[in-house]
Amino acid sequence: MSADASPRLGDGEADGDDAKVRRLPWALLSAALGSVYGNLGAVLVLYYDELGLPKTHIGLLNALIFLPGPLALFVAPLAARWGFKRTYLTFYSTRKVVFALLAASPFVLHQTGLVGVMVFTAAVMGTFGVLRVIAETALYPWAYEFVPRRVRGQFSAINNIVSTVFGLGVVAWMGHFLSEGADLQAYQVLVLLAASFGLLSVLVKMPIRGGEPQPESVSQRAHFSLLREALRDAPFRRFLWGLVIISLATHAWGAFIPLYLKDEVGLDAGTIVQMQTFLLIGTLVSSYAWGWLADRFSGRLVLLSGVLAMGVLPLIWVAMPRHSELGIFWAAVAAALWGVGSIGFSIGQDRQLNVDLVPAKKKTEYMALFYTWTQIAAVVSPLLTGWGLDQVGALRTELFGFPVGPYTPFFAFSFVGIVAGALVFWRAERA
Repeated sequence: MSADASPRLGDGEADGDDAKVRRLPWALLSAALGSVYGNLGAVLVLYYDELGLPKTHIGLLNALIFLPGPLALFVAPLAARWGFKRTYLTFYSTRKVVFALLAASPFVLHQTGLVGVMVFTAAVMGTFGVLRVIAETALYPWAYEFVPRRVRGQFSAINNIVSTVFGLGVVAWMGHFLSEGADLQAYQVLVLLAASFGLLSVLVKMPIRGGEPQPESVSQRAHFSLLREALRDAPFRRFLWGLVIISLATHAWGAFIPLYLKDEVGLDAGTIVQMQTFLLIGTLVSSYAWGWLADRFSGRLVLLSGVLAMGVLPLIWVAMPRHSELGIFWAAVAAALWGVGSIGFSIGQDRQLNVDLVPAKKKTEYMALFYTWTQIAAVVSPLLTGWGLDQVGALRTELFGFPVGPYTPFFAFSFVGIVAGALVFWRAERA
């Protein structure tokens, strides 16, 4: 390890790689429980729709999760002094409790009407977003410590396989549960279950080492000086721009593709939830191959391959048959390809960021910038999409025999953004 890459005191490097690897099963257990939380929570967009919230507000709620992202620039040195591990455990645990408050939305709707529940859900998700930013600002540098570089690709792959297996079980159960009645009470049960598993997923990380307080960490002024220095790192800067473009193009998919399948393709809530099964299968069958390729060749190769796979998705969605059995088939194909492409992108991104681009000595500043840039894009994407869908809601025509509706401009934007992001990533490599 070069002098420039040597860690500061307190980086958790006292443990050798073997000791770190022995504690990674706790991280895998956390991922498994977190997958239960995430897949149960994935019904939020259908829950919001059942509450009668307009698409613009649904876009706002999704954006509020990421809107506080720039706080990471200010939180990072404070989290280093207090301890990355302690910061993560404290704020992520509180976040799950706040998430559970969404179960009260039908009561608020009954008492105060649509405007009242819009204010309530915005307040909950805004608070949720602030807690998330603080916790994840600490998580990235902590994970940089506790996952050895030599197994990062394999760990990411196994982590995703474990998450996917648990996710498949949850989605199968959830599809059956919602098929018996997708009403507000059913969604309330899922929200409370999600919060419970989410809290457990945080607590089981407690045995993992690293993330200790760093009382010698830099001052705020020196921290911002180091941030400016990191932005002058051309390969890292291009990498960030690539992430921003891809996030703008794809981040709204999770919020609005379920509504597209419901409104335009004609699938019911239970079938839409089952599409998550195919997404998880795509993730499961490709994860280990992506991880092996990332460690054997490069994260950049895997990242670009994942991006190209994702680029096919808008073409499938825009041409998908409406209100027919073929629509279900193509929705399943798209979901599986989504799983393959997104996990390839995720594993490649993780490997390139942590192994190829971020110096260990400067991980706090580099990770804060990485987090902030991606969060800003994640805010704009659902807001822009929700507003756009409300503006073109009456669009109904045909082009070369294909139906053109309110989601068509969204898919065109996604495709162009993915191509542009791939071109930027192509140049994000150190000499």
